[in-house]
Amino acid sequence: MNCCKADRNSQTNVLMLSLGDAGKTQLLYSWSNHKFIETTPTIAFNVETIYHQNQRIAIWDIGGQVMIRKYWHHYFQNMKAIFFVIDSTQRDFKFIQEAKSVLLNLLNNQILAKVPFLILFNKTDLNNSFTDEEILEEFYLSFDQEQISAQYAHQVKVMRSSALQRDYIEEILSWVMEEKIEEPKMKTVESQQSQYFQDILLD
Repeated sequence: MNCCKADRNSQTNVLMLSLGDAGKTQLLYSWSNHKFIETTPTIAFNVETIYHQNQRIAIWDIGGQVMIRKYWHHYFQNMKAIFFVIDSTQRDFKFIQEAKSVLLNLLNNQILAKVPFLILFNKTDLNNSFTDEEILEEFYLSFDQEQISAQYAHQVKVMRSSALQRDYIEEILSWVMEEKIEEPKMKTVESQQSQYFQDILLD
């Protein structure tokens, strides 16, 4: 764990959040160290710096246990993007509902109103992970589409990820550097749906 205080104003900062045991810390270490590392649940936070396109990206990995989530807001300032990591092998209905609820609470947070969100479905190397169709059905179509259309359409992206497969890292980091922080745009449900499915990346 990186316990040192980092300067969050001199770099591109990304906040990495999830429910517990989503594999985000393994994912982070695979990006920064280029190898798979066994980890334990994050109790406080980890910070790893990655260089991409001559830019310094600091990724802040915050613990996802219920008792830690109430402290998440302390990290919201000066963030370029939010990575919300979901365990794509977790098919329990209660877990799915909790993940949706936590994600929508983040999207509704005023501090994060202009911040792009990248939803990462992790552990996709495992056979029991969600299929593309299940991801769309469980985590998009079941959302309040009118609410997402009005507030979040421009800033939500979905990708797959795996700590064992580095194919995704270039695309993910490029997205961070290219994404522009904008004022939320109002769109109709129909136009938002069309744009969402054009933008979604589920390789």
